[in-house]
Amino acid sequence: MSTSAAKVRPPFTLKVAQTKDEIEACYDIRIEVFSVEQGFPLDTEIDEYDPTSIHFLLTTPIPSPPSEQTRIPSLSSPTEGEEETTEKSIGTIRYVPSLSKLTRLAVEKEYRKYGFGKVLVDGMHKWIKDNEDKLEKGKIVQEEGGKKTIKVKCHSQIPAIPFYAKMGYVAEGPEFDEEGAPHQLMVYEVEI
Repeated sequence: MSTSAAKVRPPFTLKVAQTKDEIEACYDIRIEVFSVEQGFPLDTEIDEYDPTSIHFLLTTPIPSPPSEQTRIPSLSSPTEGEEETTEKSIGTIRYVPSLSKLTRLAVEKEYRKYGFGKVLVDGMHKWIKDNEDKLEKGKIVQEEGGKKTIKVKCHSQIPAIPFYAKMGYVAEGPEFDEEGAPHQLMVYEVEI
C-alpha cells in the first residue's frame, strides 16, 4: 500500500486572455517563472510578438480574503458552507500565429505537480483547431493528400524535451543556444 497521498488536481479554468488585466496576469506568471525563478533576462520577457499573440490564462479558485468591513448578511451572501472565491492565475502559454509557434509555457511552481502544462498545451491545440479558418492558408495551414494540418513549433529548454515528446512533439535539428540556455526545436502537427 502506498503511503503517499494522491495528487488531486484543483479545479481550473483555461481561457484566452482578452482584457488588459488578464494579459498582464500572463506576463506576471512568465516573469515569475522565467526571470525570477530561472534567471532569464527581464528585459526580453515581453517582446515584439506579445501584441499579436494569443495568450492563454489558467486560473484556479481560491478563498477570497475577508472583507475589511464588518459583514452584514444579505440575500446575495454565500450560504452556510460556501466560501466566496477569487480566481488565482497559475499558468499561461502563448501562441504566436505569424510563426505558428508555442512559446512562454509557464506554470507556478506549487501547481506543476498537477499536469497543468498538458492542460495548457492541449487547450492551445484545441484553440488552433477551432480557429484554423483565421490562420494564414498556405503559410500555417498545410493541405496534403486531403489532410489539413498546422505545424506548431516550439523552442524547448533541454529539461522539458521529455514533456513535449509525451505531447507528440518531435525534435528537429541540433540543439542551439537561446538567451544563454540550450534549446531544441520541437515540432507538432495539429490535424484539422
